[in-house]
Amino acid sequence: MNMKTDKNELIHIPEAFISIILGTASGLLTYYIFLYFKIAIFGWNLGLLFAPLVAGYVETFFAEKLIGESIGAISAFILFLVTVIYGFIIDNATLGYNIITFGSIIVIVQAAVPTLVNYFGIVVIISMLSYLTGFFKKLTDKIDNTIRRFFGKEEKEEDIVIPFDDRESNEKLNSLDFTFLTYAHPKLKYDNLGYFYTTTVLERNTHIFHLSPENVEKKHLNELKEGKDECLIKLSEKIKKAGGNGVIDLEISYILNGLGGSCFQIISSGMGVKIKEEPPAS
Repeated sequence: MNMKTDKNELIHIPEAFISIILGTASGLLTYYIFLYFKIAIFGWNLGLLFAPLVAGYVETFFAEKLIGESIGAISAFILFLVTVIYGFIIDNATLGYNIITFGSIIVIVQAAVPTLVNYFGIVVIISMLSYLTGFFKKLTDKIDNTIRRFFGKEEKEEDIVIPFDDRESNEKLNSLDFTFLTYAHPKLKYDNLGYFYTTTVLERNTHIFHLSPENVEKKHLNELKEGKDECLIKLSEKIKKAGGNGVIDLEISYILNGLGGSCFQIISSGMGVKIKEEPPAS
């Protein structure tokens, strides 16, 4: 099992490198912009704060798009090292050519340690909170919606939860000309075609904290209901291809699957049958 997982991870190494490179490049560009425009407070350039933050966010964005999961915001740590080395060693006029002296080393340590503390105390906390709450996603969605409205395009409605229509769902399943039974009636006459199953996988919002947790739960519930319908439709199509028109002993299972529970898996299973005669109405 571990060997299989390792192979899967090796397959995604190119995508991981691409994500890290894009994150690092965006962080370096951010740091350059802050240095060029000298955006600082009390002589402390804000690029030290925002460059690693941007790098980690961009890397995570592309990693989730290319791989489907975060790879740890490695570019954020790369940018932290770059900003500290450049800001406190290369661009530090007070060190001069005495960098090899013990006194200069003390100066470097004194300058770097507070920055390290600030980084982990501010950047990491802000990054974690923004990721867990989906703050930056909401911010980018708002910017995207503003641009869309400006150009007259449709606005995203990701935060609007459309209620699941149970009546429409029942009508859709009833129109399949297929019988779903959770048990076999004693007087039901049928030919047994064997055991059948189908599965549907749905992505899950894995953020621990949400700005609108109620909406997230409602969306998950709607997605599970829609996924259940999809799974049943696929099961009916599979049995129909085998010459059947119904399923008995129907079971529907919901499983939390993937790394960190990143997806829902729905499984519908049962005995495929060709019903010859319906049982008499009681």
